[in-house]
Amino acid sequence: MGNYAAIDLGTNSCRLLVASRKKTVLARDLQTTRLGEGLTETGLLSEKSIRKTLQCLKQFKETMAHCGVKDYRIVATSAVRESANQEDFVRQVTKETGLKLDVITPEEEAYLSYRGVTEALELAAPPLVVDLGGGSTEFMHYEGEDRYWISLPVGAVRATEANMTADELLRRLEPVIKLKDRFQNSPLVFVGGTATTAVAMKLGLREYRPELVHGQVLAKSELADLYHMVKKMSLDLLRRLPGLQPERADIIGQGLLIVYLIVDSLGKSETIVSESDLLQGIIGNLSDAG
Repeated sequence: MGNYAAIDLGTNSCRLLVASRKKTVLARDLQTTRLGEGLTETGLLSEKSIRKTLQCLKQFKETMAHCGVKDYRIVATSAVRESANQEDFVRQVTKETGLKLDVITPEEEAYLSYRGVTEALELAAPPLVVDLGGGSTEFMHYEGEDRYWISLPVGAVRATEANMTADELLRRLEPVIKLKDRFQNSPLVFVGGTATTAVAMKLGLREYRPELVHGQVLAKSELADLYHMVKKMSLDLLRRLPGLQPERADIIGQGLLIVYLIVDSLGKSETIVSESDLLQGIIGNLSDAG
């Protein structure tokens, strides 16, 4: 019958999920490639990050073959969307790996993340889902015919490279903040590497375990404590901190600040963290079509 695979080429990392027709997870992988590194300054995907991403895709292709994947979808988000050499990169992926890459719109990215969350969490009301990535943050809230989504140029890599202050981040988040009354009764759910890493740090996980992270609650006070802790630590110490991938150490401070500012400015006391996100949304669509 064959299995399904989803790959997300993000600004900071490349991720793979392989699942059966019944959506049982067969394989996961994550590699930090920093595809969006330097993009703000040059407008281009760098040759170094492209090489790392192509090598990652070749390894993922081997995993897919080993797992008997019948159908797959590879999507690229903020970094590739914004790059001036997008078309060259897409052609290079096909030429060197034989794989097809889709550069998806912010709207589709939001929908896929929302599907991934709502199929995996039992919530009392339709949530406001926040997908915080390396280059952008998507917000989505679907309640019947009332659908809201927006993509804002705020991300952990972008904020770190530009050394954005809290005031600057809040200005970029203003389009959502001004609608906070609309989301007053909506559970706030975060997806993405910053949020899942925050949970892993809270739990002190020396080995990342998705089943322990999924559905965990982060209080606003815990986010503040984590942020102040990492800001006091050197990069060398951060790279040895349980729960924090060494490759994410340099961007975790700004990432945590963004999460905290969103929770605080929306008048929330906590957020739920979902391990299920865009990748599970892709698997769901492939399963529907198959």
